[in-house]
Amino acid sequence: MAPVLLCPECGAKHPLDDVGGSAFPCKGCGRTLRVPKQVPAAAGVGAKPGGDADLPWPQAGAPDAPQTRILPTTTTPPPAPPPASGDPAAPRPAPRRARPRDPVPGRAIRFSLWIVAVPLGFMLVFGFAQIIGVLTSNQLEDVALDEGWGRFMPIARLLPFVALVTAGIVQLSVYAITRLRIRRLGARVPERRPAA
Repeated sequence: MAPVLLCPECGAKHPLDDVGGSAFPCKGCGRTLRVPKQVPAAAGVGAKPGGDADLPWPQAGAPDAPQTRILPTTTTPPPAPPPASGDPAAPRPAPRRARPRDPVPGRAIRFSLWIVAVPLGFMLVFGFAQIIGVLTSNQLEDVALDEGWGRFMPIARLLPFVALVTAGIVQLSVYAITRLRIRRLGARVPERRPAA
């Protein structure tokens, strides 16, 4: 394996087999590089990649010590050309895994469910109250026409039921949407761990 002379200025590598003489200009920066006297004899013997222990290296500060380092050559294979796009044998990169979609509806859907559920809850509770006779049409007219706080009492006693029905509508709607999405996605709902 032929030794290589490394330029200390720009780092360019120069194979010593191609160099004629004891000094030559660097191809990278133009600096004049000198070939050490020990190298031509060692190059014919065949230097080891790690360096030869018997080879005397020039000491820093010596009058004929060059300002360069010698590195053994290494052969690296040329990079493989990129495969053609139409090549069926070319390996394809693995597709990214999509993050599993959460089957529970988002905030916007839940907010719109509340907007629909509030008037629906009022209609269901007041309609049922009129059917069973708890709220009459005269009491509803008194709310608009009568004076005093007592006129609101027939409606106020039904408000807890309106809230309960509205929350139930929202909860059942979220549950139904979640189950529907699970069926479509084929996903399983993670089991909840009991609280310790």
